[in-house]
Amino acid sequence: MEPLNPIFDNKPIKNNSFNQLPIVRKKPITKAEGRDERCDKRKDVKIPFNENERKLIKELAKKRGLEPTPYCTFLINKALKGSYHFPESPYDPKGKPYPAKLEKYFHDLLFDYKVQWDCSLKESAYRIISFMLVMERKELL
Repeated sequence: MEPLNPIFDNKPIKNNSFNQLPIVRKKPITKAEGRDERCDKRKDVKIPFNENERKLIKELAKKRGLEPTPYCTFLINKALKGSYHFPESPYDPKGKPYPAKLEKYFHDLLFDYKVQWDCSLKESAYRIISFMLVMERKELL
């Protein structure tokens, strides 16, 4: 008499083709093969500031109801939308950085300023933000 439950069957299991599945590996997709980049992707620019500038950014960001990173992004976007003349400012690359997350359009504008001023991307962003901090301090304080 055969048991109703196949677990209790003492007969050896026959080797069928459905039991042995081939090992399937997924090929990695590279950018060259067509992996798309998001159209709204943002690029980081880490801008170094000294301690006094960091305190000022925190104070002005709080008055706007923002954190420092979105505030730096806001300042650069506002400056690049307007037509301002940005004076040269002393740049010290050894400060603590705050990032600014820029969309592709504003990152390209910042890159144009980098080429025009013959400096690094961080230095051009610092030059723009230092000017905008002076403007914001006059407006908000």
